[in-house]
Amino acid sequence: MKKLPITLSIFILIGILCVIIGFVFSNDFLLNGFIIIGVCILLGLAVKIMDQLIDEIKAKSYRIYLIPLAIFIPSAMVYLALTESPVIGMVIGTVIGLIIAGKIDHPAYIASIVLFIVLICVIFLLKIISVEISTFYIIPVAATGSFLDEFGHERWGAKNKIITFIFKHRFFLKIFAFVGVVAGFAQPIHLIGFLCFDIFYDLTEASFNLYGICKEA
Repeated sequence: MKKLPITLSIFILIGILCVIIGFVFSNDFLLNGFIIIGVCILLGLAVKIMDQLIDEIKAKSYRIYLIPLAIFIPSAMVYLALTESPVIGMVIGTVIGLIIAGKIDHPAYIASIVLFIVLICVIFLLKIISVEISTFYIIPVAATGSFLDEFGHERWGAKNKIITFIFKHRFFLKIFAFVGVVAGFAQPIHLIGFLCFDIFYDLTEASFNLYGICKEA
C-alpha cells in the first residue's frame, strides 16, 4: 500500500498546532481565532482527502481512511457550530447546497450527512446553544453559493479556463462569505477560517497530484 503524501502530515500538524495554541492561550481573540483556523484547516484537508478517495483513487487499500473521515468531518462542523453561532448557518447552508447539486452521491458522504443531522438535532433538542436570528439568514445565502459553485463546476467547468477557475475555486461561496461579513452576519475571523479551509482543500489536491497517487483497481 502506497503511503499518502507526506505533505498531508505536515498540513495536519499545522492544523493541530493552531488548535493547541488556541486552547493554550487565554486571550479570547487568540483562543477563538486559532481554534477556528485550526479546525477549518483540518476540515479542508479531510473533505478533500475524502473527495480524492472517492472520485480519484481506486485502490481498495486506501478505503479504510473513509471511516474516520466520515466521523471527523461532521463532528468538526458541529464543533464549530457549537462555538461560533454564524458558522452553523454557513455549514447548514453549504450542506443543503451540496445536496441540491447532487454532490452527496457516495455512502461515505451520506454517512457524514446523516451523522451531522443527528448531532445538530441533538444540539437543538437539548438546547445546548442559542441561535441568533441572523444565523438563519445565512443559510439560504450559503446554500445558493454552494449550489452555484458545485453545479457550475459539474456542468460548465470544462468549457474554458476562466469558467473552470471560477467554479473550481468556489467563487460564489467566497463572495457570499465576504458579503456576510460586510453585512454583519459574521465576523472577519469566520471569513479567514473559510479561506483557510479553501486554501488547504486546494493544497491537498495539489499534494495528491504532485505525488501521483495511483488509481489502482
